[in-house]
Amino acid sequence: MLVEHAVVPGSAKRLFSIDACRPELQQLHALWHRLRGSRPMPARRDFDPIQVPKLLPDIFLVDVLAGNPPEQKYRVRLQGTAQVDYSGADWTGSFLHQVVDQAAADRFCAVGDAVVSGREPWMSTGELYWLPNKPFYRFETILLPLSDDGRAVNMILGLTRMF
Repeated sequence: MLVEHAVVPGSAKRLFSIDACRPELQQLHALWHRLRGSRPMPARRDFDPIQVPKLLPDIFLVDVLAGNPPEQKYRVRLQGTAQVDYSGADWTGSFLHQVVDQAAADRFCAVGDAVVSGREPWMSTGELYWLPNKPFYRFETILLPLSDDGRAVNMILGLTRMF
């Protein structure tokens, strides 16, 4: 997850093939695919972070609280250290609308809603504003649905790689 003012307006675009993504996203996607087996998606309990130790700084988990108002639907459960470093704050335990501006939170919620309803991975890429002491110019993100019951998405496993 990125702070909205860091993304160059209009640069974000959806990627429709995992083959077009960076190796880190492909690795997490392959794990998600393997963990789900014959189910539409795996559960959080299937995911053990020790399986992808090198990806942990870039990983985040977002609780999906169905039935809540939009401002309280997506809560950050875990935010990797690279995410914290880039955003300058640890958002763990916060709803997105509490930590980013309204427009950015609404856009994430729209993408989150697409992941929840489609029950499929979402990949995107875009440009970042150059920031002093931050060697990043672009990002790629993958959002992967998780479900305790195999039907309803109750969590999103994500990874954002900045480069």
